[in-house]
Amino acid sequence: MRFDLHKLTRPNIKQLTPYSSARDEFSGDAKVFLDANENSLGSPLPKWYNRYPDPHQQQVKAA
Repeated sequence: MRFDLHKLTRPNIKQLTPYSSARDEFSGDAKVFLDANENSLGSPLPKWYNRYPDPHQQQVKAA
């Protein structure tokens, strides 16, 4: 017996639109997205954190 997630998912959940980040919608080569609340001076934290992970989870799916 195979597991089928689509059979378990409620219809209203299936109709939701996935999150689309500013990076997905932009086709240029900008480094900072000020309209997406980006800080043009970089993070004030001493360590870089990935605050915007890949919404498509490509690395996770490839593993």
